[in-house]
Amino acid sequence: MENYTFLQAMGRGRHPEGAGIADSSYCIFSGPMEDPVLRQRIFGDESSLTLELNYGEGDLLSDFRLRQAGTNLILEESSVGLFRSFLMDKEIKYIGQAYMYALLFKISNLSDLVDFSIKEMKVLEDSLDNSIDNSGTYQILDFRRRYTEYGSQIIALKEIIARIDKGYYPMQMQNSYVLQGQVALDFRFLEERYELNKNTIIKDLDTYTSIINNNINRNTRLLTLVSLGAVALNFMFGSLLAVSPAIGVAGGVLIGGLTAGAAVVYRTNGSRRFPRLHDSHILPDALEGQAAERAALESRQNMPGSEDNAAGSTALDSQQNMPENIEKR
Repeated sequence: MENYTFLQAMGRGRHPEGAGIADSSYCIFSGPMEDPVLRQRIFGDESSLTLELNYGEGDLLSDFRLRQAGTNLILEESSVGLFRSFLMDKEIKYIGQAYMYALLFKISNLSDLVDFSIKEMKVLEDSLDNSIDNSGTYQILDFRRRYTEYGSQIIALKEIIARIDKGYYPMQMQNSYVLQGQVALDFRFLEERYELNKNTIIKDLDTYTSIINNNINRNTRLLTLVSLGAVALNFMFGSLLAVSPAIGVAGGVLIGGLTAGAAVVYRTNGSRRFPRLHDSHILPDALEGQAAERAALESRQNMPGSEDNAAGSTALDSQQNMPENIEKR
């Protein structure tokens, strides 16, 4: 039983009113997904070609399939329907153009995911900035796995584009050479952007992991020394507790103070944060001097009865404008 909806007619399309796929030719129909997409691929022959792709990620992952049925084309998509909306805005004359638009849609979506990963990496680093243990290790590993999955999708796209370029499906891809060039160009930019971001992400996360390991080792040595000292004091004041309770209590307080101090040092070393260059506005010395003088003049002008200050401000402005007047002359 057919459960497809007429979407649009192609160049030589013929679709009588109320007709289905059997009575139509060169038309595009849409319908729900029958089987999920297990692997992004293109397969078939000159009479029946199928392209399976997905977009999004996580809970928003959606699948779609372009399947040739004679001279018609069937679009199966998940309930999100983003590609269906994208395809309705395009004027399609040949079957090959629909396949090319599907690849362009996938490349655009994957490019957005790759670009967003850089921002997500910075947010992850900021959230783990005060972490002095390995609590963020699993978050980093999850992020790397997700970014590696982008690489797997790029490889799948590369295989699909290579099959089309090698002429595996000449009947379907005829009259779509302009779109094929656009697909190849966009994919090249996507691949280069992915490799560039990959190097940045790996280096940044490796640096972060190294810093965490150094913090753990340093603080572990500190706590080990404090523990050894506390054990020695415990033996010493424990024996004195039987002779003099006051000395024993004082020793216990001393041991507790050492432990609390070590914990404070542990937290302080872990949450240490150095200023970043892009967080502050750095000015040249001459501009900093002018800014300081102008701020002082404005503060004097705001004081009541400061006519002399206003005159001084006018004189300073005239001095600053002298080079401009000389250049004009």
